[in-house]
Amino acid sequence: MSGEGLRVPHEYRLATTRVGGLALTILLLSGGALLPIWSDEEFAPSSKGIGTLLVLAFCLLVIVGVARAGTLVTAEGITVRGMVRRRRLPWAEITQFGKAPNPNASSGRGAPKFFTYAFRASGKKVHLPYVDDKHVLLDREVERLNALLAERRGNAG
Repeated sequence: MSGEGLRVPHEYRLATTRVGGLALTILLLSGGALLPIWSDEEFAPSSKGIGTLLVLAFCLLVIVGVARAGTLVTAEGITVRGMVRRRRLPWAEITQFGKAPNPNASSGRGAPKFFTYAFRASGKKVHLPYVDDKHVLLDREVERLNALLAERRGNAG
């Protein structure tokens, strides 16, 4: 597996072009949601302005959150960035990486069928965003992550 190993740092995240498409879609949908507010004469102009700002702020929060979400693999461990939360997992706290079925895979088109998790010594599992069968060759990535884990834990011990 030399030559095919995972280089660090390595980041799994949504492609920039897809974030742009998502941003455009969200902004178009929010424009459609704002249309009834702006066309109704019952709303005061200040209410329309506040409503517009709130909707746009929410859209911006979602777009920025999706753009920053991801999994970062470094020499120190794994950093999992969600929309609002960041978790750091040192190599010493991880026992293995594994994949598990997505219970919601059948509910939406394009949803990943499998997710990847980092299993901690405590038994808890941590979902690794964008390390799934939609974004990477999952079996290969899980194998590469486990090989890197063995290497890093061997260096630490």
